[in-house]
Amino acid sequence: MESPQQNLTDIFYFVQVVRHGSLTRAAQELGVAKSRLSTRLARLERQLGVRLIQRTTRRLHVTDVGHSYFDHCRGVLEAAERAQDVIDDAKAAPRGRIRVAAPSSFVQMLLEPILLDFMERNPEVQIDLDPARQEAGVVADGHDVVFRVRTSLEDSSMVARSFGLDPQVLVGAPALLKRVDGLRRPSDLKNLSSVATPPPPAGRHFWLLRHAEGGTETQVEHHPRLVSDDLLLLRRAAIGGVGIVQLPEFICRAGLQSGSLKRVLPKWELPPGNVHALYPTRRGHTPALRSFIEYVALRVPQALEDLQRRAPHAV
Repeated sequence: MESPQQNLTDIFYFVQVVRHGSLTRAAQELGVAKSRLSTRLARLERQLGVRLIQRTTRRLHVTDVGHSYFDHCRGVLEAAERAQDVIDDAKAAPRGRIRVAAPSSFVQMLLEPILLDFMERNPEVQIDLDPARQEAGVVADGHDVVFRVRTSLEDSSMVARSFGLDPQVLVGAPALLKRVDGLRRPSDLKNLSSVATPPPPAGRHFWLLRHAEGGTETQVEHHPRLVSDDLLLLRRAAIGGVGIVQLPEFICRAGLQSGSLKRVLPKWELPPGNVHALYPTRRGHTPALRSFIEYVALRVPQALEDLQRRAPHAV
């Protein structure tokens, strides 16, 4: 009987042959003899009792069962790599540089104390923090991880790690809202100026509104006079009558209580913001990056809850 390690090696060789499309190319990439790959592949087929690859002098043809087996084998190898990562992380202290991007308000209100605590616990880690606009990319901009607060995700090719929901409200200064006679439905919003955070990559600003009772949903495009990722600046602009704005509820709570802000269309709700991190893949992370993401995941939910309780004072 073959040992588990030998079986896993045979599976690895089989996956590489399928990925490269030939024994020759797989052997060249792996730096092993073609005859060795052929022998291991034949042994795997004997153990399984099925033909995985039909071989001729000119080409390889993966059988139907071979395709199905290949899909499962990839998962087995990825699980084995993740298991090895656990051991590697336990042996290696986090060290090296992490490139992080996050909106400036997110850093100031939520991430800053978590980041500093992490660095105190891990003195060999260096962090380059880019207080980037919300549409900052990961791979294209050279970041290891990007933090965002969005109602939806645009880039499905990235791994998204969610940390909690952030209730949103649409608010404006009472004097500004009085300028619109009979503000009753979402279509009336076109008569009001707005301010907003940077748009998603599509480059257009929308409010997605859902009726609290009937469940009707509608989307309203708007063209903000002021665009910034500084949420406190946007709140001040709204209080000053520059435009209505969608913001986290906790930021607006004090203004709503004092009367300097007023809910717009209170019978219509906005989807909550999703606090999350984006990164290219779950594989190949350094111990420093993996430790940082896990530490943020541990701390952010409670920090978000605390922040929502101690809302910033209106200015």
